[in-house]
Amino acid sequence: MGVTTVVVCTSRIAGVAVISVNHPPVNALSQAVRTGLLEAVARADADPSVRAIVILCQGRTFIASADMTEFDRAPQPPHLPELTQRIEDAGKPVVAALHGTALGGGFEIALACHYRIATPDVKVGLPEVKLGLMPGAGGTQRLPRLVGFARALAMITGGEPVSARDALAAGAIDEIAPDELEAAAVAAAQRLIGAAGAPRRTGALAIAAPDPALFAEAEKSVVGKQRHLIAPPACIKALQAAATLPLAQGLARERELFLDLRASPQAAALRHAFLGEREVGHVPGLPPEAPVRQIAQVAVIGAGTMGGGIAMCFANAGIPVALLEAQAENLERGLQAIRRKILRPHHDTLIAPLNRRLFPVWQPPGRQHARH
Repeated sequence: MGVTTVVVCTSRIAGVAVISVNHPPVNALSQAVRTGLLEAVARADADPSVRAIVILCQGRTFIASADMTEFDRAPQPPHLPELTQRIEDAGKPVVAALHGTALGGGFEIALACHYRIATPDVKVGLPEVKLGLMPGAGGTQRLPRLVGFARALAMITGGEPVSARDALAAGAIDEIAPDELEAAAVAAAQRLIGAAGAPRRTGALAIAAPDPALFAEAEKSVVGKQRHLIAPPACIKALQAAATLPLAQGLARERELFLDLRASPQAAALRHAFLGEREVGHVPGLPPEAPVRQIAQVAVIGAGTMGGGIAMCFANAGIPVALLEAQAENLERGLQAIRRKILRPHHDTLIAPLNRRLFPVWQPPGRQHARH
């Protein structure tokens, strides 16, 4: 097989089609990637000489996100649910080979595959809720079929990624690769070929009925912790659909809820904040190859609101900070404010790191400084 698109290529290893995504820096699910994957999977599935398929990514990570630049434009086909359904419907075993982070739509692609193998340091998850969204390509319907409703609720409404070890224990992945990932994924595909039988489709797995109190508790938790967010309740509704509806109807309900969230002002605001935070890390005119200066220690003059906030930022990043003030009482007042802000939610875990990183200095006018 040859190149399918610029960003998606296919090679052949002993009857296994290895479909590779190369769309740096994070292999985001752009229209080109979706198109390339859809064409490559369809081509491999139709090729009688191909007996199994592996999907992997080049670079530092598996598919780590959707293409955020597409969210404020009219959606362009193929849409992600079409791709995940085509992968799941393949007549040959499809193995997802995960490394780096498999998040959001990337993890939904992995869930649609028939087998998931990962490096020991991989992180997987569905963090859409943090952007005012929810999984929209089968995540709410397939994940509970693998890990159960309690774990799926926690992963989807909380949005935190989980480690390879935790994902394996929960059933979200099937194997941790002991050695080189591509070779291990091809070996897994060949084992599936040898096992014969139909591929293990996640959407066809039996789903255990959840405890009736589970969703009520989840709703109560959301009201208590995420009252201002509209995405977590929508996630719960989609998971309730997984518990009560056939897969096709559950997927349709998920998509309906996803599109409502995508069009919401809250999701637009959270996307704007997310992209803004990423943009501040790019200095206009600074070439990527510019050397990075290592910061070993920082001095902050003034322990007031702004100085204390700057000192906290560096201390939280693990960089030692010398905080200087001209008046001893002002220095002590600033230190007390820092301790209140940092230690209030995490007293036991942060007091020792704070003491190791923050060095208060009293600098009386006209005199050499003295440690306080």
